[in-house]
Amino acid sequence: MSDFVFKRGTTFLVTCINQDAQGAPVDLGGAVIAAELRDAQNALIAPLVPAAVPDQPGTYTLSYPGDTSGWPLGILRTDVRISKLDGTILQTGTVTIAIVDRVTQ
Repeated sequence: MSDFVFKRGTTFLVTCINQDAQGAPVDLGGAVIAAELRDAQNALIAPLVPAAVPDQPGTYTLSYPGDTSGWPLGILRTDVRISKLDGTILQTGTVTIAIVDRVTQ
């Protein structure tokens, strides 16, 4: 079971929202965001590139600018580390991604 399915060979771009316990977006101004995509043996598959979405507090994207056609089939995982200006480090829950082959070549 995975949180979502991704077809290798396509562009990897995911939009994320950082929310508080009540579901309100949390401003990430000045925070440093990092994420990596890893396999079950913890091998790095791809460093993900975070970018804030302008005029949408708490919203950011995670992308991979390279070719995803070599990503292994199966379950990969990631989480997001948010380092705030005050030194607080937050880590999201782990997200699992099922990598499947595309049908249309």
